[in-house]
Amino acid sequence: MRRILQSDLVLNEPLPWPLYDEDGNLLLREGYVLSIPRHINTLLERGAYAPLPPIEAVEQPTLLLPECNAILSTADPVFVRAERLAMSLKRLHAHLQAATLRTELHPVVLGLAHGILDACQEDADAMLAALHLDRQHPYLVIQQLLGATLVEIAAGELGLDTSERLSLACAALTRDLSLLSMQAQLDQQASALTPQQAAWVHSHPERSASLLAEMGVKDSVWLELVRQHHERYDGSGYPQGLRGDAILPGARLLAIADSYAAMVTPRPNRAGQFPRDALKALFLDRVRLYDDPLLQLSIKTLTMNPPGTLVRLANGEFAVVRSRKKHNESIDLWSLYDSNGMPILRPQYRDSTDPAHDITGSLRVEDCRSAALVLKRLWTQP
Repeated sequence: MRRILQSDLVLNEPLPWPLYDEDGNLLLREGYVLSIPRHINTLLERGAYAPLPPIEAVEQPTLLLPECNAILSTADPVFVRAERLAMSLKRLHAHLQAATLRTELHPVVLGLAHGILDACQEDADAMLAALHLDRQHPYLVIQQLLGATLVEIAAGELGLDTSERLSLACAALTRDLSLLSMQAQLDQQASALTPQQAAWVHSHPERSASLLAEMGVKDSVWLELVRQHHERYDGSGYPQGLRGDAILPGARLLAIADSYAAMVTPRPNRAGQFPRDALKALFLDRVRLYDDPLLQLSIKTLTMNPPGTLVRLANGEFAVVRSRKKHNESIDLWSLYDSNGMPILRPQYRDSTDPAHDITGSLRVEDCRSAALVLKRLWTQP
């Protein structure tokens, strides 16, 4: 049994599993629809538990062995595959916490990494949009997937070979492995870390690498990237306080992706930053904390308005960015709500060079929930 998180419960959708109290008494049956927000808050406050997913879901060899080129069917749109990647990573986390993974970790994570590389090659914009808009999965799942996606996109721009990119993606997916046991507490905690928690966090890169080695990972680059992902260019990082070129280039790239993903991904105890604000904050820390050329490359490839960014327009409409702006092209804007705040059933393209369509502010996913299905169609239908 595992304690449910806020991200596990979705209003107006059937429960995928029954819920129990801490003594094993049934609270709600599978398929029950939660339609009142306070009911969710009550469940979270008293503590509700769901069965762990069946081990067969993790051990399915056709999905997890490295010789399979993708963890998911490539017939699905990338936006849909992103959601299924998140479900697979969430399931893996549950098995790691319960110590019920009966196979080497390496092929499982490598299967996920292949899925990310394939998705980014096919439609990186849809992958970015899905992860920026996801509010269904736990913080660590989306933060790791988004970090891995950003690393893969930048690695492609750098011309790294497939083996290097797979090592980077695997490191991005497992860099916080040793924090799994306390992640739910950290997500809910509004106060500062205790000295014990701070020590645990500062040692987690080394402990995560050790756990990976114990679980069958022999890729020395993958392991070293995990050890170094919290090192910073000026030597202020941890656990070793490495500086400048003593940090692997891949770890410098991973640090940027990790930081951005952590800033924009919401947690139960705080909202995520808007993408533009997060990128500005990273830019201000260039040279001091990050490798400046790699940071500027990351910002250039992501753009200041990445796919999935929700914005308010000068004419009062709400819109979303569908794809990244190419050189000398206008922003790919699609209106979702009219100036009266009413959802538009068929999103309308808006010319961003028209003053009426100037971006005047940012919006959160929570401000546009009634457009969820319309948003999905932007990346799943021709």
